[in-house]
Amino acid sequence: MKKLLSLVLAAAMSLSLAACSTSGSSTSDAGNTTSATTGESGEDTTTEDLPVIKVAVMPFLNSLPIVYMQENGLDVANGFKMETVYFANGGTMNEALAADEWEIGTLSAAAVNSLAIYGAYCVADVAHSEGGLYTLCPADSPIAQVKGSNPSYPDVYGDADTVSGITIATNTGTISHLNVIKWLEALGMSTDDVNIVNMDFPSAYQALLTGNCDVAALNPPTSFQAESEGYVITSSLSSLDVPQYDSIICSAKMHDEKPDLVVKYIKAFFEACDALQADTDMCAQMLMDWYTENGQETDLESCKTEVESRPFVTSEEAASITVGESVEITGEFWVSQQLLEESRFPEIAAHVDDTLVKEALGF
Repeated sequence: MKKLLSLVLAAAMSLSLAACSTSGSSTSDAGNTTSATTGESGEDTTTEDLPVIKVAVMPFLNSLPIVYMQENGLDVANGFKMETVYFANGGTMNEALAADEWEIGTLSAAAVNSLAIYGAYCVADVAHSEGGLYTLCPADSPIAQVKGSNPSYPDVYGDADTVSGITIATNTGTISHLNVIKWLEALGMSTDDVNIVNMDFPSAYQALLTGNCDVAALNPPTSFQAESEGYVITSSLSSLDVPQYDSIICSAKMHDEKPDLVVKYIKAFFEACDALQADTDMCAQMLMDWYTENGQETDLESCKTEVESRPFVTSEEAASITVGESVEITGEFWVSQQLLEESRFPEIAAHVDDTLVKEALGF
């Protein structure tokens, strides 16, 4: 018995010494405190010495860089650890923001409320979210026979004669609804010239298939399904030159009290974006795995299409982007739809800070 105990203790000591001798290793488990890393000072330190950032994730493409950061230890390599907090959508993220349940995350349209109501900050634009936001019509529609009626938008279909009085199905109040409004504006029209019917995206897609609407304004994946079945993309936010980005949003407390950590997080995030953009096949596979892990049915081809149409912003591209422009456009639209009080709108611009991304990426 004593001999067995001695052997067990010796094995334990051997494993302990092996763990202590590891330098530069990391783990995707943010709660792990035993791995070692080399800090910015060049001195070895354990992960238990690193500050922890509460990071919000959602079951969407815009959380994939966070997954990559964890799986490849980019958080630890940049001097922090992540504790991920899961949310189903941007609305629940905003509710949790008020309760201080997360410190930093990635949002698209919901960032309007984060800034205007909850006082959070937009600190970087990190992914193109306009991809796949389409208005579509049947190929034999009169709308599909008219292209480039406004020379400023050569890839946009339709004109006042073919679009006036049509029925458009979409989920009102969303970015797809904004696409409809911008499409009509490009044709010299307004929402008063058409009939807009509020439906969720799957229902709007079915209405398009059954002929119960003339045009449907959809988002992925229903937009990609309609496109694959031969429906004509009459407009997109890309063809209308309307920028839309997923943005890194941090709480006011995080912004004011831990700006150095925000800088480190941004740097790690863009390292992940660069890697994902450099290998889109890997990115598509990771996205399919992420969807599957979170209970969403998908396939690799759909994920490849989404990755191609909604690329991440690289560290090189970031220098050319006006941070916060996208969320201001969305906020203006929300005010017009009475989804945001007009008095709140100035808070959006007041809560955009591009100095941290410039520090992180050195431009």
